[in-house]
This record gives sequence, C-alpha cells and structure tokens, in this order.
Amino acid sequence: MEPESLQRTGRVFGRTGLLVAALLIGACAGNPYEAQPPVPQPSPRLPDAREPAVVPPPVSTPPAPQRPATQRSHPRYAPPPHAAAHWDNRLSVYVVEGRDLYYRERLYYRWDGGWYCAGRPDGPWEPVAAPSVPTGLRGLH
Repeated sequence: MEPESLQRTGRVFGRTGLLVAALLIGACAGNPYEAQPPVPQPSPRLPDAREPAVVPPPVSTPPAPQRPATQRSHPRYAPPPHAAAHWDNRLSVYVVEGRDLYYRERLYYRWDGGWYCAGRPDGPWEPVAAPSVPTGLRGLH
C-alpha cells in the first residue's frame, strides 16, 4: 500500500475510533443508580369533626340452601333393590317405608338391642359392630 492511502485509512479509522470512544464514554457518564429525590405523598384526609362519619351498612349474606330432610334418592348411593324407600339426609341412609329398616351400600340395617345387617330385607341377619354401621344410624340408639 502506498503511504498516502495508509494515511487516509488511518484518518478514517481514527475518526471512527474517536466517535465510538466518545459514544461509549457518553453512555457511561450518567449513573442510572443515583437516588432520586422522594416524591412527597399526599397526607390522608382526616374527616372533619363537624362532618358525620359515613359508615357503610353491614353486608348480610343469605344462608346456604339446606337440603331437604328427605328426598326420593341420593345421587351417589343406589336405592335398595328389594323395598320401597326414601333417602334421609340427617341419617345418610335410605329408610325403608313401613318398616324399621335402613339401607346403604348393599346392606340393610336394623336395631334389635344391637345393630344387625343383612343383604335382603328379610335376612338372614348378622350382628354388626358399631364402627361398621353408617354414622347417621349410630346416634339413633
């Protein structure tokens, strides 16, 4: 290369280099982490003693709807296959109509000085321990 072209190339790169250096220094000159003066917050307005205090009315929620004490069937437990019965929500069992029998999950229950269970309403009846009796029936006797 000729010395003259080298000088021109050096001047171009020199000016470009100076421009890049100036931009970098300018970008670093500001400190983005400088603390800004706090912005004053307006103080909360206190009610004037002469103004009456406005109190919103209490919110009343309606009570949850109650299930009926008895209903024809239960969505989870199938009704007894051998007898007419209705579901009793308080006892959580089917009550066989016209008899002192209860039904839940393929078993009939009756009280005769203790709890008995059977697969059919006419027996054969077997004694059953209290923990195996549906919870709602345990409190009856």
